[in-house]
Amino acid sequence: MANRTVIVKDLEKFQNEIIKAGYSYRGLGKEIGCSQTQISNIANGERNPSAETAVNICRALNKNFDDIFFINNDYKRKQKR
Repeated sequence: MANRTVIVKDLEKFQNEIIKAGYSYRGLGKEIGCSQTQISNIANGERNPSAETAVNICRALNKNFDDIFFINNDYKRKQKR
């Protein structure tokens, strides 16, 4: 069973991309339909975005998914006892 997590590659670069695109955290959140707090938590590395939120962020920033995020695959084996 795979547990997939979307993770920001480089937090500083991500923060700069938001600024370069002309957004505040509040503005980006409003653009993609989430809260300023959620964007702030993602930008500060406190939370990971859902896949849908990550895709929406990429669209708003006009970036490819791989420019900002990567997917961490944690494979866990179910063991029968």
